Amino acid sequence: MKRRGRSLRAHLMLLYVLLAVLSGVIVPALVRDLSLSGFQDYLGRRRASDLEELGASLEALYREDGGWNPRRVMDVLRSSAGGMPSDIVLLDSGGNRVLPMGHGRGWGMRGKNRVSIPLSLEGRRIGTLDANGRPPSSRLEQEFVSRMALYALVGAAAMIVVACGLGYVVAGGLSRPVIRAAERARRISRGEYELEPEPPSGIREMDMLSRGVEELGRSLAGQERLRKRLMTDIAHELRTPLTVVRSQVEAVADGVWEVTPERLALCAAEIERLSDLIGEVESLTRLEGEILSVRLRDTDLAAFLNTVLDTSEPLFARSGVTLHRSLEGNVRANVDSERFRSVIDNLLSNALRYSEAGGRVEVRLRSRDGSAVVEVEDAGTGIDAADLPHVFDRFYRADAARARATGGRGIGLAIAKAAVEAHGGTIEVSSRLGEGSRFTVKLPLGGEG
Repeated sequence: MKRRGRSLRAHLMLLYVLLAVLSGVIVPALVRDLSLSGFQDYLGRRRASDLEELGASLEALYREDGGWNPRRVMDVLRSSAGGMPSDIVLLDSGGNRVLPMGHGRGWGMRGKNRVSIPLSLEGRRIGTLDANGRPPSSRLEQEFVSRMALYALVGAAAMIVVACGLGYVVAGGLSRPVIRAAERARRISRGEYELEPEPPSGIREMDMLSRGVEELGRSLAGQERLRKRLMTDIAHELRTPLTVVRSQVEAVADGVWEVTPERLALCAAEIERLSDLIGEVESLTRLEGEILSVRLRDTDLAAFLNTVLDTSEPLFARSGVTLHRSLEGNVRANVDSERFRSVIDNLLSNALRYSEAGGRVEVRLRSRDGSAVVEVEDAGTGIDAADLPHVFDRFYRADAARARATGGRGIGLAIAKAAVEAHGGTIEVSSRLGEGSRFTVKLPLGGEG
């Protein structure tokens, strides 16, 4: 049985809970420890200040009495400490106890928290005040520490609850657009290409994903339409010559017609037409394959184009179309002469096919922005704006009836595009209906192939 993974919402919720637990434990613990440390530091500084004030009071008392009076010292200690201190010892200048407060407890317990404050009068040592630098823990302090621990625990619990609630809401907000996109992708896989746009989710990445799925659906819908049109066009292209050949052969077989050179020539022409169609499809498949072998040579494009145009000029002359050239010199590029010639031949043939007698086709060559630019422009019928994005698609014809009458099968431009891209270049078209078209080929300049 195939194991089902956790949903995106479950993953996000788990992440939020883990973060909440860690934050709820670590942060309050740090806050509590820092607060207690600061509180203890405050008490220590306050204790030191109180002891300094007590020492000053004892020095004043010594000045008045001319010595240590235990009774009066006890009164000062009681009034200054707010009660009977249990961790203070007063020593005279010889180190003898004047008042072993607390029945001597604490004396001799030398620890890191005990401090000794020297007492002096007019530069003369009169005694030492020995005390605990950290005040003894009282009930109020213990209550304060307990409350701090309770507040930290309550804060941690509240943080976990709030984080889990926010995690649930945020995880739902993130997972819902993904779920919708996955559902739309499933619908596309079932052939439902035309989908209504999703309302924005407010999350940029999720909206990009949704738009990507919608664009995929539209692209697949267009490809499906092209596929159906392709099958229709191929069927028509194959059916017409086959019908002609079949009718001729059947008529001869039935004795209706005699075998004549003219009828055999007609059959041969239709078979040649079939062969050409199959050859063009094979060329397109080869050129659009993943591996396309081109033998690049550093070529003077002006000389190359002049040779091609000289060969094509008689065809244009017979059709009454003027072929004009404007070729910039010293423009070189790495090209496969055979493959690139097929590109130029296709563009010239396409321009001638849709140009009327008396028209004009111009071929230009120039260098621009590090590229060799070849343009073939005609003043023919032009291409409708709706058809421009598809002119390089295989078997696509803007005017199928007219293209069929003039011999076009919608393969030549697809072959030209594949060949140009194999050279590392680009091919583009601009056109206006009734005004003509301009095809632009760009190739990288210069260099040995």
